[in-house]
Amino acid sequence: MQRKLKVNKYRKIIIIILALLVTLSFSLKLDIIENEDIKEIKDNTSYFTKLLLKFDYSLDKDIFKSLLLFFLTALLLNKTIIIENSKQGKKVWKVLLSLLFSFFMVFGYSYYKINSWDMIFKNTFQLFKASIIFIGYYILFRAIINYIFDILIPKIQNTEVKESTNKIYNFIFVKHSFIMPLIIILICWLPYIIAYYPGNVWEDPAYQLAQFYGLDIEENSTANSNILIDENVKITNHHPVLHTILMGLATKLGLAIGNTNIGIFIYTTFQISLLIISFSCIINYTKKLKIPNWLKVMALLIFAFLPIIPIMGMQLMKDAIFTALIIIYIMMIYNFIKSNTKIKISTIIGIIILSILICLFRNNGIYVIIMSLPFVAIVNKENRKSIIFSTIIIIMVYKIITSILFPALKITDTGIREALSIPFQQTARYVKEHGNEVTEEEKKVIDNVLDYDTLTERYNPILSDPVKRDYNKAATNQELMEYFKIWFNQLVKHPGTYIQATMNNVYGYFYPQTNFRQFLTNYMIDSYNYINRIEGFNYDYIQDFREIREAINALALIMQRIPVLSWLMNIAFNVWIILGILTYLLYSKKCKYIIYLMPFLTIILICIASPVNAGYRYSMPFIFGMPLIVAIFIDIVKNEKNEMLLEKGNDSNEK
Repeated sequence: MQRKLKVNKYRKIIIIILALLVTLSFSLKLDIIENEDIKEIKDNTSYFTKLLLKFDYSLDKDIFKSLLLFFLTALLLNKTIIIENSKQGKKVWKVLLSLLFSFFMVFGYSYYKINSWDMIFKNTFQLFKASIIFIGYYILFRAIINYIFDILIPKIQNTEVKESTNKIYNFIFVKHSFIMPLIIILICWLPYIIAYYPGNVWEDPAYQLAQFYGLDIEENSTANSNILIDENVKITNHHPVLHTILMGLATKLGLAIGNTNIGIFIYTTFQISLLIISFSCIINYTKKLKIPNWLKVMALLIFAFLPIIPIMGMQLMKDAIFTALIIIYIMMIYNFIKSNTKIKISTIIGIIILSILICLFRNNGIYVIIMSLPFVAIVNKENRKSIIFSTIIIIMVYKIITSILFPALKITDTGIREALSIPFQQTARYVKEHGNEVTEEEKKVIDNVLDYDTLTERYNPILSDPVKRDYNKAATNQELMEYFKIWFNQLVKHPGTYIQATMNNVYGYFYPQTNFRQFLTNYMIDSYNYINRIEGFNYDYIQDFREIREAINALALIMQRIPVLSWLMNIAFNVWIILGILTYLLYSKKCKYIIYLMPFLTIILICIASPVNAGYRYSMPFIFGMPLIVAIFIDIVKNEKNEMLLEKGNDSNEK
C-alpha cells in the first residue's frame, strides 16, 4: 500500500511538471527579438542578462490563459499518462505522430511569419526557445493521441448504435436518406446560387473558354505552358480537355439561346448538381455503416450550412467535379475492400467509367487510380482478376485518349513545366540567396530554361506561378538536362536552401494557422469579365445582389477564424485527421484499410507538388470528403471489435 501511495505521489509530480512545460511552451513566443527591441539592454549589459531579458520579452504574460491551459493539460495528462499498456512497437506510431505534429507547428509558425526557418536556427537562443516549444507541443500531442487511441476509440467501439425514435430523423436519414438530404442541401444553397448567378468564372475557366473559342492566350499566363501543335487549335491539355469542352458546349448553347449567362448557368447547374448528389450519396451511404446518428446529422449540417462549400460549388472549375467523382470512388473501393463476394459486371463497368472520368477531369487523376485500385486487388482475392483487368483497361483508355487521340486532334499536351514547380522554386531561391556564387556559365544554362535576369524579382516563396510563367517553352531536352546538372550541383552546395524553398511552398498544407488561398476573394464580389472579349459574351453577376455577395464574402472570411467551425474548412487540420487515421490503422495493424485513404494521401502529395501553398481547390476532395473519411473510419473501428470477438470465439472453440 505504501509503495502504491509513493507511485501516485510521483505520478502527480510528473503531471505537474509536464503541464508546466506545456504551459510554458504555449506562453513562449518564437518571434526573433533583437537587443535594440529591449530598452533595458544597454551597451554594458552582460551576455547572460541579455538572454534573460530576451526570454522575458518572449513570454506571454496572460495569467488567466496560462492557468486555464495548465489545469486543462493536467486533467488530460491525469487521464492519459498511465495509458501505456501497448507493446513498444505500437508505441512508436504514437511517438512518430506526436513528433510530426510538433514539427508542423514549430516550423510552420516560422515559415508563416518570415518565410524561412530562421526563427528556429538563427542563433542558439532561438534554437533554445524552439526546443522548449517543440517539447511542449510533443507532450500535449502525445497526451491527445493517447486519449484518442486508448480511450475515445475504445468508447466508440463499445457504443451500440441504436435506432432512433425521432420521426424527423427517421424521415430524413432512414426512409429518405438520399432524396431528403439532397433537397435540404439544395434549399440551403439557393441564396448562393442566386447571389452568384450564373456562376463564378474566374481566371482559369476564363482561359479555358477563350481557348475553346479559338482565342490566343497571353504569353505569360499560367495556361500558356507549351508550344501549340497547330496554331489553329488553341485548346490544350493544360486544363483537362473534357472540362474545357463541357464548359464550351454549355456556353455555346447559351449563345444559341441568345444569353451567355444562361449557358454558363447550365454548366454551373450540372456542377453543383453533381456535388450535391455526391454529398447525398455520403449521407445515404452512412445508413449502411455502423456510425452514430449524430455524425449523420453533423455531416448534413456541414454540407448544407458551411459557406465555403456552395461558394466553391458555384465556381466554374474542374476541381468541383473531380471532388464529386472522388467521393463516389471512395465508397466503391471501400466496398471492394470489405467485399467477400463476387462483384457484378455492372459494378466493374461502373468503376472503369468512374476512374476514366477521374483521370480526364484532373490531369493527375491517373495517379489517384494507380495508387489505390491495384492495392484493392491485393486484399480482395475473390475479385482480384476483375480489379486487375479494370486497372489495365483504365490505364489503356487514358493513354489512348491522351497519347493518340489528342495529338491526332492537334490538341497540345500540358508540357513539362507544370511538373517542375519544386525544382524551379529551389533554383529561384538559390539565385536570390546565393546569386553571387552563380557562375556565368550557370547563369546561361538557367537562362535557357528560365529568364535568369528577373528570376529573383519573380520569386514568390508561396507561389511558383510567377517563376514558371517565364519558362522557355522552346527549351530542348538537352537544355533541360544541362539545367538539371546545374540544379544538382547547387543542391550539393546549399541543400538547406532547397529544403527551405520546398517547405516554404508547402507548409500551409500542414500548419493549421495558415490562411488558405481562395484566389477568389475579388471575384466573389464583382465578376471577372475577361471572357467578355469572346464575341457574343456578356457575362456578369446580377448587380442588385452585390451587397449579398459582399456579406457572403465577409462571412466566408469570418468562418476561417471561428473556433471549431474554422477547423472543418482548415486544410492542415483535415490533413492531420487523415494522418491520424493512417497512424491508427498502422498502430492497430489494420493495414488493408489504408487503401481507402490512398486517394487522399495521393492528393496530398499532389498538393505538395502543386504551384500553390495552401491552395484550397486542390484540397477540396479530402476537405469536402471528410465526413465520409470519418464515417468509414468509425465503421472500421466497429468492425475491429467484431473481429476481435470472433477471434476470441475461435480460440475458445479450439481449446
